[in-house]
Amino acid sequence: MVSFIRSLSYSKKYNKIIYPSIEKKIREYRVYTKRIRKLSVKSTAREALDKSRSDAAVSSICLLYDNVNMELAAEVLFSFEAIVQYLNSVCLRSYTGTEPFLKLIFSSLRDALNLRTDSYENYFTFFPSKDDDGYLTILVEKCRQKVLLLPSYHVIRDHLAAFLSLFIDLQVTKFSSDDNAKEVNLINWSAAHGQKYSQLSCWEYCMAVDSTLSIRLLLAMATDPELSEQKAENLNSTFFPWICCIQKILEGYISYNDDLFAGNINYDFYYDNLKEYENRIVFFTDRALKLRTSEWSHTRTAVKLLLSIYITHPKASEGMNRITSKALLKAGGRGMSFYTLAVRLLRSKKYF
Repeated sequence: MVSFIRSLSYSKKYNKIIYPSIEKKIREYRVYTKRIRKLSVKSTAREALDKSRSDAAVSSICLLYDNVNMELAAEVLFSFEAIVQYLNSVCLRSYTGTEPFLKLIFSSLRDALNLRTDSYENYFTFFPSKDDDGYLTILVEKCRQKVLLLPSYHVIRDHLAAFLSLFIDLQVTKFSSDDNAKEVNLINWSAAHGQKYSQLSCWEYCMAVDSTLSIRLLLAMATDPELSEQKAENLNSTFFPWICCIQKILEGYISYNDDLFAGNINYDFYYDNLKEYENRIVFFTDRALKLRTSEWSHTRTAVKLLLSIYITHPKASEGMNRITSKALLKAGGRGMSFYTLAVRLLRSKKYF
């Protein structure tokens, strides 16, 4: 009964608050893409926006905790992820993966989250076209405007800065390495930064950092005027690395064939078989839920919804993925059928 009530509540909130907010922002941002003169860059920007609906669905698991201002949180998270998705698309399509180029464009995330006081730079200085006609700068300013509204930003600022620094460093390492050196460079990077997490493989530590769920959670929690350091720390410890790893494994499982064809990095490639990453998802779920915080029931719901969002994806029923999806449905435990039904209904409305 609890699962039914929570899944119904989630569906209603997505319908009434999250989806309308996201659609409004997508329409607004799509207008900004019209200023981009170079067609290939404009195409990249619009492609990134099209992917933002799926990002919003994943972000929604961060909005369910007590005292989160759902409307403000949805706007902040969308604004941040729109930049991340755009940068990722630019990097995947660009042949200029030099460290100066990557460090400069990813510095936009620090500006977007108000983590430095410097004036905005010309982020595309090292890009072949030299400019995206100010599109990225607009995204940064729009995100920053929302971040400035967060009543408990001061509580999360240090955590945010630490996670973002790791995330940017990983992106620079990942995108600046040529195909022959990429694996070695990522292994070395993980060995240098992930010693604290002995229960993770080097690839799983990269997964946890590469997922922005921990950053999204902190931003959502900062909409709570009464957020305490302890609550932020407790929730953060359930998401990083455990739920972040779950999200990245699921993302890799959905995009496995596409990434294999395109030659993109996919951390699921480094598992021996489907059963191994099924087992790891169960392990990470157990670890996340072992931390009995006051928000434990919400975290349990968040994990179930995260699983549901990915196993209801159309690609989750293709080929061998169908077997894995059934196993993950079972791994989610009691009440999963209610959550998957709620998510399927939202998918049927083309919400994501």
